Amino acid sequence: MRISQAFDAYFTNYMAIRHQSIRIRETHDAARKLLMQYLGDKDMSEITIQDISYWVREMRKTRCLNTVRNYITRLRVVASYCELLDIPCIKSALIPIPKREATVPAFLTEEEVTKMIDRAYNIRNAFIISLLYSSGIRLSELIQLNRGQIIDNCFTVIGKGSKPRVCFIDNRTSRLMALYCATRHDNCDALIISNQTQKRLTKTNIELLVKNSARRAGITDKRVTPHTLRHSFATNFLRNNGNMRYLSAMLGHTSMQTTMQYAHVVDVDLRKQYEKYHSC
Repeated sequence: MRISQAFDAYFTNYMAIRHQSIRIRETHDAARKLLMQYLGDKDMSEITIQDISYWVREMRKTRCLNTVRNYITRLRVVASYCELLDIPCIKSALIPIPKREATVPAFLTEEEVTKMIDRAYNIRNAFIISLLYSSGIRLSELIQLNRGQIIDNCFTVIGKGSKPRVCFIDNRTSRLMALYCATRHDNCDALIISNQTQKRLTKTNIELLVKNSARRAGITDKRVTPHTLRHSFATNFLRNNGNMRYLSAMLGHTSMQTTMQYAHVVDVDLRKQYEKYHSC
């Protein structure tokens, strides 16, 4: 079975039935295309460790280690799928997966987020930025929100692993939502729509408007994305002495270890303790 056939079979017979997230589907498709780009559409049984090593080296020229790791993981699960069906292929256990690279999430200060909101191009864009920051939801979760879903500054989303969780917004976001909804004269169920198509905003639309809002706010030293606002929500919560366990629940993390990436914010407190108690 060729690479394209194996990836397509796994998608159709496993991923689609399990209804895996859009993000995993996109990663699966990207891994398939890149593998074929560098190795060609060869048979799964002809892939060697040397082929994988070459593939990884080429990807590392333009991609971070964690992205490469995700693509290797996709190849490994497809190989495992082939093994279960007795389809000749490289042994999945022979495909090494690099350790995840430790990173410190980039975040914005409360003042920077306020600048983005104040200088957004229109009320819809200001609402989107405020909603992402005040709730900490993922971009994919934002896109799926419908009108009337947020009641008394509270709403439920279906996150990774199809797990529901409760999220909240602040009063500023609530006011912006009311102002934005008052401008709507369409019948679309989506909470946020494109002004041109009158349909649900896409991932690319939102990424671009967040980037442009950061530029309008004069934030040029940071790469600002919708996920940056999620990081900013988490950082702000901890800086205000929020409980790590509650933050984990609000972010929809299945492991506390994932939430611990935000522990860097306690460095401020560590410095205060150092300056207070260290003597020389």
